Amino acid sequence: MNPHKSISRFSQPQGRGGVRAYTLIEALVAGGILMIGIGAAASLSLAFLTQEEIAERAARACTHLENAVALYQAGVPAARIPDLLPPEPIVTALTFTDRSLPEAQLGAIPSTLVTVTWASTGATAAAGLSQWTGGDHETTRNASVEVIRTNPTLAAPLARAQAFH
Repeated sequence: MNPHKSISRFSQPQGRGGVRAYTLIEALVAGGILMIGIGAAASLSLAFLTQEEIAERAARACTHLENAVALYQAGVPAARIPDLLPPEPIVTALTFTDRSLPEAQLGAIPSTLVTVTWASTGATAAAGLSQWTGGDHETTRNASVEVIRTNPTLAAPLARAQAFH
């Protein structure tokens, strides 16, 4: 048995440099690839947060619209509904448009188009902590519901609750 053959090949000098190691170029390339991956993950997380904010604001606005429609169907006059609903900061407008739907056998059916408009983002700047990445940060969106009610008014006005327990 030769004692020199049991020594690891990495501990023996190879060529003129001796022990094999990573070069500076290999380390820089690996670091660059790692930084690209970290940058992509950070960008993706910002996009997910932006989409989550848009979805959450849309859900709040649609809930506001549903509440307005429920009050309107109950017979509350359209002019009083914004005062009865709890304030929703993202909602920029709640409108009621009287229309009529043409029906072949019944004629024109009176209806009302209830529309809510809301700000899709709370961002106030194009850069920084309140950065908006979804285009114009002053974009508004809207949703509408067509309402037909059989009794246009209540027999008696609704009482306004002053406090909830």
